[in-house]
Amino acid sequence: MFQTVEPKQIFESAFWQVSEEYPSYWLAQLRKADWLKLLELISVKAPLSAKKPVLVGLALERLEFEVCDTRLYAYKAWQTNPGSIVIQFRHSETDWFRGIPEILPPDKGDQLGFVNIAGRLVCKPRTDGDIHQSQSPNVHNQSSAV
Repeated sequence: MFQTVEPKQIFESAFWQVSEEYPSYWLAQLRKADWLKLLELISVKAPLSAKKPVLVGLALERLEFEVCDTRLYAYKAWQTNPGSIVIQFRHSETDWFRGIPEILPPDKGDQLGFVNIAGRLVCKPRTDGDIHQSQSPNVHNQSSAV
């Protein structure tokens, strides 16, 4: 089931989830460059100078997330939700603690990895009616600065 995530679930320690079952667990591992790529894939232009919390807010307003336990489950979720993006977290043989995110564009969801995948997250764009229209003026100004 696709879920929405709020920025506080990623940035505020009181909301941190320790379970891999929650999208916020995986989203918290994304770096600023990953958020910029995710926004680019959903056609949102953001300035490179924007702070990570601003980028996260822009993406979370426009996406819903589903954690997928298996490659097959991720493939089915991607296939049944056109325009979805898959993020798979690949770990190295020596470092099993943090997966390196690999963001697969909507047309590449069939290229899911088989080896050393710690987790998969399918990101589904929200419909226009679902996107929050109440942006703070600061976020709006930074997102339209490009």
